[in-house]
Amino acid sequence: MDERERRLAENERLFREVNERIEAAAVGHGVDNHMYAFVCECSNVDCTLTVTMPLAEYDRARQDPAVFVLAFGHELPEIEKVVHRGGGYQLVRKQGEAGRLARETDPRAP
Repeated sequence: MDERERRLAENERLFREVNERIEAAAVGHGVDNHMYAFVCECSNVDCTLTVTMPLAEYDRARQDPAVFVLAFGHELPEIEKVVHRGGGYQLVRKQGEAGRLARETDPRAP
């Protein structure tokens, strides 16, 4: 992984940490069918887009540490593959070294 890819992956990791905090706060409300706004977990540090999805869908996406939640058009085909498109969001799975780094830095890892 070159320095550019490492920097992009770090940006994504930071956005994922924000979303983990959003999820933790949402779980405290106990409303499963409510739509929550999560930040786009793309590599653009200046991205301010949010994606709206149910808490259960976010949690399902997070079962795989290499999967990230993105706004449409924010994927980078050189390091990730779109694996699902939902209403207003898409899920991408990191490939190669980006996938390895995503698994190593997973905030849910034991």
